[in-house]
Amino acid sequence: MTSAEDLNKRDLILADLYSRRNYMNGKYRAGQIFGLSDVSRLINENDIFFLETLQVRADSADKIIAEAEFQGKDTDDINVMKELGEEINALGEPIHRSESIMTAAFVSLKLMVFYGIALGIWGLVFKKSFWLFTLCGVVAGLIICLLFVAPVIASQRTKKRIRDMVFGAGAMWGNLGIIIGVVGLFAFAIRSLIF
Repeated sequence: MTSAEDLNKRDLILADLYSRRNYMNGKYRAGQIFGLSDVSRLINENDIFFLETLQVRADSADKIIAEAEFQGKDTDDINVMKELGEEINALGEPIHRSESIMTAAFVSLKLMVFYGIALGIWGLVFKKSFWLFTLCGVVAGLIICLLFVAPVIASQRTKKRIRDMVFGAGAMWGNLGIIIGVVGLFAFAIRSLIF
């Protein structure tokens, strides 16, 4: 017999998911809860981040099912479990770590382009090198992304949370880059017309 100390983290998470009361009595399957309705499909899953996300999902599912039972709902009824499954699935679809990292990388590249172009325009305003200012803008965008954007997006565990964080990053940092560029365009137009 294998002791818990001999198992790695992946095996411990899978053992936890397999041994949950609501998995064993079929409530996850009846509720059609994403990722938990058939844990046996996860036997070859090596992404610890994804498995941890499913473990958090199972904790949430157990809590919601327990609350429903406390309120007197018959959780053995398949229609009640489908309703609870919809509520649990509304928490968001779990994702793999690689998906959140790739999303963070794409958002970072987009912000680097925004800041590169915005500061490049200011290079034209000051009659300096467009490419030097663009490079400075790209570096500024990279610093912003490394400090504030990429770590937040890469740590998200559901698609909904990633969408929310991408929107927040665009609203906060992307709009700032656009404003800097638009003000630079106005300054360039004024400089071109007057001087």
